[in-house]
Amino acid sequence: MEKKLEIYTPKHSIEIDNNLIAALILWLLAFLFNFLKSIFPKYEENFDTLGVLFVIIAFLYSLYFIISNCFKCEITTGEFTGYLIIDSEKINCNLDVYTIYEIEKIAILSDYYRGKFNGNIRAWERKKSNGVKNYIEIHKKDGEYKKYFFLQTKTENIRMFSDELRTYYRFGKLEEQNYKNIVE
Repeated sequence: MEKKLEIYTPKHSIEIDNNLIAALILWLLAFLFNFLKSIFPKYEENFDTLGVLFVIIAFLYSLYFIISNCFKCEITTGEFTGYLIIDSEKINCNLDVYTIYEIEKIAILSDYYRGKFNGNIRAWERKKSNGVKNYIEIHKKDGEYKKYFFLQTKTENIRMFSDELRTYYRFGKLEEQNYKNIVE
């Protein structure tokens, strides 16, 4: 079996969770019925009942939303476009190939795993990482620079390439601390 990680290309757009929009609409309806009470006093009792009903529904839905965020991964707004394959002589990033001789240095951030707690403490944010904030930066000797994001899971992660990355470390392409962060 060939060792490879999926490359992720993020979209630079704002993505809002549909469950958050639903919760906001429910709360908006609850406040709207309370406001309509003052405009139409004739129907005050009906708006009161609807207002209380929507407050209860909005509260329960918000409670569900907050609790369920503890078990959901962050939203991914990009697409998976290929594979990252590292061997001792070259690095393949989708269709781009970089030989060890043309690489000046590489840097790797590999702290995020799909399903790992991501540190979000805000109630409306999802608490588990989507695993795609990891990246490899490749600096070529001719000054060209490229950054590739990749997906990591507990079983498929950058540590699979420990032996291959040792070669890049020995050739001075990968800094010592960066190498230790990956293999330890």
